[in-house]
Amino acid sequence: MYELLEKYRDEVSRCVRCGSCQAVCPTYAVTGDESMVARGKLSLIEAVLNGELELTDRFKERMSKCTGCLGCVENCPGGIDPVKIINAARGQFFKDRGSDPASRFILQHILRSERLLYPTAKMIGMLVKYIYNPLLKMRSLPFPMGRINRLIPDIGESCLRNRIPGVVEVKNPRMRVAFFTGCMIDLVYQDTGISIIDILKRSRIELVIPRYQFCCGAPAYYIGDRDTAIFLAENNLDIFDSLEVDAIITGCATCGRMLKDVYRVILGDNGMDAFTSKVVDIHKFIRDNIDHIYSKKSKGDRIKVTYHDPCHLSRGQGVKKPPREILKAIEGVEYIEMEGADKCCGGAGIFNIRHYNLSIYIAEQKVNSIKKTGADIVATGCPSCQMHLSNALYRAGLNIRVMHTVQFLMQTGSKHQTEGVIYDS
Repeated sequence: MYELLEKYRDEVSRCVRCGSCQAVCPTYAVTGDESMVARGKLSLIEAVLNGELELTDRFKERMSKCTGCLGCVENCPGGIDPVKIINAARGQFFKDRGSDPASRFILQHILRSERLLYPTAKMIGMLVKYIYNPLLKMRSLPFPMGRINRLIPDIGESCLRNRIPGVVEVKNPRMRVAFFTGCMIDLVYQDTGISIIDILKRSRIELVIPRYQFCCGAPAYYIGDRDTAIFLAENNLDIFDSLEVDAIITGCATCGRMLKDVYRVILGDNGMDAFTSKVVDIHKFIRDNIDHIYSKKSKGDRIKVTYHDPCHLSRGQGVKKPPREILKAIEGVEYIEMEGADKCCGGAGIFNIRHYNLSIYIAEQKVNSIKKTGADIVATGCPSCQMHLSNALYRAGLNIRVMHTVQFLMQTGSKHQTEGVIYDS
């Protein structure tokens, strides 16, 4: 009856309700609600499989309150992957009960279409840039949506992939790589994308940037729309598998995990090794392939920098040391490790849209940890974390900038940034 869940019946039954997941669950930490914990959600899923519970709206709401931080996966002594099972439950609900018309239209029409995605995002961006954010900064919002004050970043004048050539050529290239930009870097955090392109070009690495690559599929997957997630995954596989490259670079933690791991879940393992083995996060690629990192000396005081571990990068891809090694290698930087650097910030993509207040409560602990470091800059490797932390710090009245590690590395000018970083290979 529940084919998406049925294949996980044995794994669900292996959960002994030990509570190891409770100690690391960010939603439980702020609510104390047992249904927020992985073991609580698995109990509900088991009840559905046993015919004791139906796929109700309340069940859907409980399944949606998971940030996907993978803390339960990392700490489960039984080797269970609760996040994969919870996402299967979301998929089962979406398959059997559908979704609201607005979400369905966005997922199945806009997200699947390159022609509609950017114009829609741009229209929303114009409203945000010229109406919402100015009113927010003046504290004059006439409709605060339940007292929600969310600082939203501007969307670019045109998408990044339309501003750059499909192949960034260099003389005597020593490697050839592809760049999976992802939606947030392509539409919003374009400086990060430019920094990644710049660092690779300076290092004599030829870069291929397919103009018609699709969204990685994370929004669809985490809502439960598996058909759209599969559609996007298959198209991206077709596009990137046809390229003769040494690596596929990602600058977004969630995109990287989708390409490396989730595509296997929704498409199966058959023939995936050649693709997934090439996917690598930009931090790890820099650390492993670009030598002689150095920077011009910064003017004035040393810049204090801390680092936030995106869940889908540290736990999802095992990339923990490279970002820190890069930051510590920059002259003029005082690196300060924050307490709980690897704890979820509450961003989690769709989660912070659907459960904004809960996401902000989760972020408060991270904000306090950042404040204690006295840092001028918070570096991270996930655009979703960057957006959420920027908003949380703004709400807390803290003038601390959040930047992608590679953007910070290549930044020039400001007294709160490095004077400029040069790569000589």
